Amino acid sequence: MTTASPIDAALIADTDVDELRANLLKADPGVLLAVLAQLTGDASVVDEFAPKITYVPDPPERAGATDAATGARLADAVVAALSAASQSETIPADDLESFARLLPVVLGSEVDAEQVPLLYEQSGFRPSSPTLPRTVPIPSTMTVAIIGAGLAGINAALSAAEAGVSYEIFERNAEVGGTWLTTKYPGIGVDTPSAYYSLSRELNPGWSNYYPQGAEYQAYLVALADKHRLRDHTRFDTEVHALWWDEEHQHWQIHFVTADGTRDVSHASVVVTAAGYLNRPRWPDLPGRKTFAGVSVHSALWDPNLDLTGKRVAIIGAGCTAVQIVDASVDQVAHLTVFQRQPHWVAPRKRLSDDVPEHRRYLGSRLPHYTKWHRLKSYWGTADNNYPIILLDEEWSKTHLSISPANDVLLQMCQQYIDQTFGAGTELAKKVTPDFAPYGKRIIRDPGGYYAALTRDHVDVEAAEPASVNAKGIVTQDGRQLDLDVIIYATGYHLDFLSTLDIRGRGGVALADEWGESPRSYRGGTVPGFPNLFINSAPNYSPGHGAGANFSMEVLSHYVIECLQLMALQGARSMEVTERAYREYVESIDDAMARTVWCHTPNAHTYYRSGSGRVVVATPFRLVDMWTEHRAPIEEDFLLR
Repeated sequence: MTTASPIDAALIADTDVDELRANLLKADPGVLLAVLAQLTGDASVVDEFAPKITYVPDPPERAGATDAATGARLADAVVAALSAASQSETIPADDLESFARLLPVVLGSEVDAEQVPLLYEQSGFRPSSPTLPRTVPIPSTMTVAIIGAGLAGINAALSAAEAGVSYEIFERNAEVGGTWLTTKYPGIGVDTPSAYYSLSRELNPGWSNYYPQGAEYQAYLVALADKHRLRDHTRFDTEVHALWWDEEHQHWQIHFVTADGTRDVSHASVVVTAAGYLNRPRWPDLPGRKTFAGVSVHSALWDPNLDLTGKRVAIIGAGCTAVQIVDASVDQVAHLTVFQRQPHWVAPRKRLSDDVPEHRRYLGSRLPHYTKWHRLKSYWGTADNNYPIILLDEEWSKTHLSISPANDVLLQMCQQYIDQTFGAGTELAKKVTPDFAPYGKRIIRDPGGYYAALTRDHVDVEAAEPASVNAKGIVTQDGRQLDLDVIIYATGYHLDFLSTLDIRGRGGVALADEWGESPRSYRGGTVPGFPNLFINSAPNYSPGHGAGANFSMEVLSHYVIECLQLMALQGARSMEVTERAYREYVESIDDAMARTVWCHTPNAHTYYRSGSGRVVVATPFRLVDMWTEHRAPIEEDFLLR
């Protein structure tokens, strides 16, 4: 761990003590106690204060609480520690024992020893640490091409830079950000907590919302690009359309076209794809869709000049995007009709407001370590503690809609939310109640006003897709004509695991032919016959039960650098996973997946499944297992040349 940064020190020196104390009194005492132990180097403070701290068991963060007198003494102790002439560190980078002792104090629960190294890294206290020996440097001739400048591409670039590896980013847009740059629909956000949905090496203490909102998150990514001068390594307005392995030269050919239509070819030893798998908007196959005389807009192609005020609007879709648009626009429209093919389970918001309290932002910028502990709380509240929710209990599932007692807890919470909002057994309650277990398709978090919006007099819910579209609007399944001004298609994306790129490996074999309708990969997103190709957002890499996509991005970036180091140690120019290792790993995924909710809710329509029916998006593994098995490549699983 590191001492307070120069910025922290400057802020601390300029801080009004009374204002600091007032904010400390509002803070989570478990977090403050951990910070105090770190600032003072006095472990006895844990014994003094910890017995007085209780924990609110309700998610999302299991907040600590204490009596006023203890809270005041704790705040005074932190003020005194910050005012000390020197600040010492209690926990060196390799002292996991001391870190582990603080975990129950902050998290409010015991933590298994196997989780501790992962938590140390995910908190941001320790960067991803090298695993293989660094006795041989990665050669300067080893170059990396990164396809995409969203969060995954930025993280891959930072990992390469830290390892001293030359890299270049190819980005089809004019700025970094990926989805956060291009998608602008009302209410856009993500339901991973903002305290966690960032890079562990680059925490942001100033989030204004508990869940990242579009413009604010894009600003975070732009700030990363500015800070690390990523634009100096990026070809903007450059769309890669083909990746061909050049056997003679042992490198990849990157075929691209620029905004002015110029076609060219670049080369790199290694390619890391960071383009994601949800990029092409999917329009529904509705008769007459293009005949509508009003405004048709896909949520992924939102026109920022579109004003919904006073309009008759229909939105097709009931997923996360539709929920956010309805929540954000219900007060503007004259009338809104929501068309849902299938309802989702919707979890209630746990707070009255998603605005981050001012004391959290204040202390995040002035109190060393505070933001890191809150990041860890956000991760822990949505990580492997949730794993039992997706696992099948065969006996339980025979007599319940839910698949296990753990899964049923979530079902009952969501069902209670439906009953409280719409009235148990009402027609509207029936429309929004799914007929499959929670997590059969992605759980949605109500931004705060979605369910309430569906009860409004000027909002209707159609529990079916439209029958057709005409010049005036939509015809419903039962033949009613709905005259409209605007139709919003919140119908998602095509599932594209690199299917829009012409990727050819050894011998000219196409990746599309290797995969067919069932994309799959070994660790690191590697595939036999495709040397030095690492696929971020790879098949079965997305955490399905908790954390966020940023978790798997960091796991893969660490693994890629370890693979480059293995090549350096062995004097190899290429590495390629063996057929045996690939086959056995995919079999282990499928075996584990067979015991999850996604294989036991066949009636749930979810993008997690490919055209073959195989679950290809979510990982069936615990996060700690995923993290552990990507610490270093298994040499015998690769062909090194």
